[in-house]
Amino acid sequence: MRIDLHVHTACSEDCWVPLEAVIEAVLDSSVDSIAVIDHNEIDGALQLATEAPFPVIVGEEIGSQQGEIAGLFLSEWIPPGLSARETIDRIKDQGGLVYVPHPLARDVPTALGRKNLEAIIDRVDILEGFNARILRHRDNLAAQEVARQHNIPVAAGSDAHFAREIGRAGVELDPFIGPAEFLENLRGGTIFGRRTPYLYSLVTCGLWYVDKAKDIISRFTRQT
Repeated sequence: MRIDLHVHTACSEDCWVPLEAVIEAVLDSSVDSIAVIDHNEIDGALQLATEAPFPVIVGEEIGSQQGEIAGLFLSEWIPPGLSARETIDRIKDQGGLVYVPHPLARDVPTALGRKNLEAIIDRVDILEGFNARILRHRDNLAAQEVARQHNIPVAAGSDAHFAREIGRAGVELDPFIGPAEFLENLRGGTIFGRRTPYLYSLVTCGLWYVDKAKDIISRFTRQT
């Protein structure tokens, strides 16, 4: 099966793709499954897992104090703002897998970076070795090298914030049931994908700032 392990929905503050559009995009793509890891939210993933006609891994991309850490196979929301180690504890307490997205991406301000990654590497289950949105491909290659050094399975995903990005990257692996079998099969998986034009990331940033500006103007208007 082919699975895109990094998809966002309208439940992320920087994505405007409704759940229905996510389902349609997956059905029109070359992937059989997705992992939904919205920023600091889990509701969209939980809803999709019950409504989608394909398997959905419920996850969350959590903003820890040191950078973003994702949990896969979650059942409960984990709040942002915790330390990296406490975030990992919350993931492990649910029986989830610790998945670090874009760990060494220099164009992603919320990435963990090498120093913070090395500090928790002994508790990481999966590293994202290919993120279709990363500007510098050598940052993906550097993440793959860290994974090899520490014998950590490598995953991949589109980091989709627009419907047409879904399925641009992922992993082909044997079907699985539950996190343990997923992790085992991931070791024998094959990364696939192509890089997304950087314009998509620029548009995402622009729309996010427009949305924030609207919020500020709305609050100011209510106060006056």
